[in-house]
Amino acid sequence: MKFLSRLVLIFVAYYLYNRLFSSSSINTMSEKQNTVIVIGGGLAGLTAAVEAHNQGNTKVILIEKEKNIGGNSMKATSGINAIEPLNKDSREAFIEDTLKSGAGISHEDLVVKLVDESRPALDWLIKESEFEAGKPTLDLTVVSRCGGHSVGRTHRCPAQNGRPVPVGWKLVDTLKKRFTSYPDVEVITNARVLNLLSEPAKNNVKSVVGVQILKKDPETEEETKEEIRANAVILTSGGFAGQTGKQLADGRHTLLSEYAPQLVDTATTNGPWAAGDGVRLGLAVGAGIRDMDQVQVHPTGFVDPSNPTAPTKFLAPEALRAYGGVLLNGDGKRFIDELTLRDRVTAAIYSQTGTTHNHADSLMSKVLPKDYPATYMVLTDDAVEDFGKSTLGFYASKGFFTQAEGIDNLAKVIDVDAKQLEQSFKEYDQYVGSEKPDSTGKTFFPGPLSGPTTYWVALTTPVVHYTMGGLNMNTDAAILGDDETTVIPGLYGAGEVTGGVHGHNRLAGNSLLECVVFGRTAGRNAALYAQQK
Repeated sequence: MKFLSRLVLIFVAYYLYNRLFSSSSINTMSEKQNTVIVIGGGLAGLTAAVEAHNQGNTKVILIEKEKNIGGNSMKATSGINAIEPLNKDSREAFIEDTLKSGAGISHEDLVVKLVDESRPALDWLIKESEFEAGKPTLDLTVVSRCGGHSVGRTHRCPAQNGRPVPVGWKLVDTLKKRFTSYPDVEVITNARVLNLLSEPAKNNVKSVVGVQILKKDPETEEETKEEIRANAVILTSGGFAGQTGKQLADGRHTLLSEYAPQLVDTATTNGPWAAGDGVRLGLAVGAGIRDMDQVQVHPTGFVDPSNPTAPTKFLAPEALRAYGGVLLNGDGKRFIDELTLRDRVTAAIYSQTGTTHNHADSLMSKVLPKDYPATYMVLTDDAVEDFGKSTLGFYASKGFFTQAEGIDNLAKVIDVDAKQLEQSFKEYDQYVGSEKPDSTGKTFFPGPLSGPTTYWVALTTPVVHYTMGGLNMNTDAAILGDDETTVIPGLYGAGEVTGGVHGHNRLAGNSLLECVVFGRTAGRNAALYAQQK
């Protein structure tokens, strides 16, 4: 009996030993889940958050100051770039186009990374959209050639059931669903980051160890401060093109007024949340900045005839011109290659300001104040079909488009001679199908302008759209100091909050791509850094 009792005790002891001190239990007890904080819930932030989580053993906290995540990424409509072999695209051509657009001030190593990881970025997005194995919910098969590109490589979503699928919204929605499906993540909205928490590190550099936030109760409006510790922080809070006045509500000067004062009070396509918060947070812990004076003024923002001087405007996406939209001045004449670099198109539009009120009965004269820079954007019915009638129908429902049946009625809208307008369209048509340059230097002509057709006419104006400058970073998406070599430990960044990729001028489709390429890098490296702490 005693033997049996001893045997039972030995068995129990052996069982408890294995439960408490086996290698798997020791690993479980000793492993501490690391924390990565992502500041900003646009495409870059969601990408970083998903990729950080994918590294394992990482709790990811996504902080967004607005009540909903999405940011300006939700507004993107032209598409996301990737090397497109079907159009005889190449790595070299894509790099050359991007560097040319950057006018010599892009960091070439960042551009090379952007291009080399462009196709993997699309593949990753498609994979992350599989909520059932083998059934992706993201379709990026529509490809267009936008301004400044030597071939078509800008991908967007086809319409579904006759309804448009804006590419920015779809990408954000896909990654939002993916991220919020994880059990061990947290999303904090209505929370503004006041400061990055830091500790002294080597060589007088601060190491980032968390954030201080100001949370607002959406029901009571009560605000409370809170500190959240983390092993790494990723800045993905966007640029500063949403505040185009001189001062913020708290009395500080806007970053736009400091670095590009000539653009103060210019209309913008950005939401007011794009105020440069992340840039200021980085500066406070020793980060450096670059290219802050490089602010992209997109050539075409829609003018709402019922409120022509509204400070915030819908973007008239570059894809409209990619599918055949042309720009006419107040005299009804083309004056620029519609598919050249954005900064060149914008400069040309400003040069035509004097034609705005040349014709008293024109749509321009009836709608716009004097000396207001604007153009007519004109598309044929075929161009509308190629672009996507359902998508254009959305803009038409906002009152942005006027329809004119035939050349005579188009001439009446513009208040010019119909025969002269018809002749200029015929001259344009002579180049369709060839790659010979016309008088503007244009070599890519998507389709003819003449013939029996319905013309779709919109008024457009240049708008502040994107800030190319921001915090210094390297190809690891680590934020750097003023010397552009010293790493700020524990601090990473992606998207418009950083600088160095786009230089003087950003190509259409490279913004969403940057968010995914560098968002993935930031998320992955922040999680790996956290695991080493």
